[in-house]
Amino acid sequence: MEIQQLRHLIAAVETGNLLKAADKSCISQSGLSRSIKSLESRLGVPLLIRGPKGVEPTVFGLSVLRRARVILNEVAKSLDEVSAIEQARVGEVNVGITQNYASYLVPELIAAIHRERPGIRFNIVADGFVELLEMVRTEAIDFAFGLIGQIHRNEGIIIEPLRAHRSRVFCGRKHPLAAQGSAQVDDLHRASWVMLNSEGVQRGFGLFFESRGLSVPPQMIKTNNVDLVRHLIDDSDLLTVLPIEVVENEVAAGRIVPLECETPIAQTRVGLFYREDGLLTPQAELVIDRFRHA
Repeated sequence: MEIQQLRHLIAAVETGNLLKAADKSCISQSGLSRSIKSLESRLGVPLLIRGPKGVEPTVFGLSVLRRARVILNEVAKSLDEVSAIEQARVGEVNVGITQNYASYLVPELIAAIHRERPGIRFNIVADGFVELLEMVRTEAIDFAFGLIGQIHRNEGIIIEPLRAHRSRVFCGRKHPLAAQGSAQVDDLHRASWVMLNSEGVQRGFGLFFESRGLSVPPQMIKTNNVDLVRHLIDDSDLLTVLPIEVVENEVAAGRIVPLECETPIAQTRVGLFYREDGLLTPQAELVIDRFRHA
């Protein structure tokens, strides 16, 4: 049974005339007749009663006609859906982001895409670089975005750096260093810290002090939650290192103070990582392109 045969049957029944049905179907009358007879032969039953005044469906024809309309409707929906997917108007995208971006840039970016393309669905996972790398490798997610850590071997993963990520040391307004607005390395060494616990941040923090012959100062709190770090800094004697963009509202309000000093992990890389041989859907390509622009 072919889709075109069903279309020919519907045209014949709707017009009640094989010649008119042929014209409507842009086919010769003989060609339309052969198509319907082929369908009847395939089903083993007559579908049309042919008379001097035209054609009308048999009981078998009526049954096939009902199903044919459903089938053709589903075919049309399928074609529309494929077209929408091709044009990145609908579909699903599985995105990984490093934890710090759950609080800024990504929420605004995803909201903007949703307003423009409400048919695209998102599954978003926030985790560390190493964990996201494994999810990309095993195809659990389409791609990931965020702070780029060390990758010891490629294994089919493309790392696409997008920009340098600049950070500073911050303290709360009640911290002893807040009044002077600056700090020496010794001040940083004597301080207690709240830090993000990602592999890259932890490695860079330790190397900063060890390269100066100092022990690594105590991190009283480690977390993957940027919002928690911001709130703790606002109301404690702890220091932290955060991207400048993360706390610009708190700094403007005077709740958090940036310190002029050497900054551990002052610069990291931000980028995308995805499979070298992975087939990305048009939706994923669209979202990746928006990340590049953002």
